[in-house]
Amino acid sequence: MNLLEIQSSVRQEGSVSRTLASKFIYHWQSHHPETHYHLRDVGQNVPTLITADWVAANVTPDEQKTDDQKAILAESEMLIAELLEADRIVLGVPMYNFGIPAHLKAYFDNVIRVGRTVDYNRDTASFSGLLTEKKALIISSRAGSYAPGTTAGAMDFCVPYLQFILNFLGIQDVEYVEVPYQGMGGEMQQQATETAIARLMELAKT
Repeated sequence: MNLLEIQSSVRQEGSVSRTLASKFIYHWQSHHPETHYHLRDVGQNVPTLITADWVAANVTPDEQKTDDQKAILAESEMLIAELLEADRIVLGVPMYNFGIPAHLKAYFDNVIRVGRTVDYNRDTASFSGLLTEKKALIISSRAGSYAPGTTAGAMDFCVPYLQFILNFLGIQDVEYVEVPYQGMGGEMQQQATETAIARLMELAKT
């Protein structure tokens, strides 16, 4: 079993998504000691942004790629290899300005590639994800309540995007645990945090 954590918080200290992801992974490993764990920290090590040269290299057939083009795609290939090897994926994702961190968007831009992680059918003009047989867990923190169906919920471009992009890649089994709003304070905050942790501990068992 290979467990890949993709962490996108820019903070090392005081990051709620990092803290809860660490709790989950610790308990997961205690229940699944044979697990091979790997951390891809895009919050601290930002993937290279794609460029026109990157796009040109990506659309060039493998047998025609130059050494320079292969070098341009080397980081992308490494990130894709990690993703392909993973059986379980944990994403620690704080909401930044109603969406995912730019670092994580750069990661997805590097790993979403036709012929590598998705297929494209020209006859039907449709895509199919190649990352099947995998499960993902999103641990998302945000500075407010963005419940679906509410006015604030319409401003949540973080979790809906993540759920769509994971499904697009072929990962259909996606769990989501929201880290409660840290501004609630007092008993409400403690209870909500305990509920989130309890859910993560249950998922770690299964």
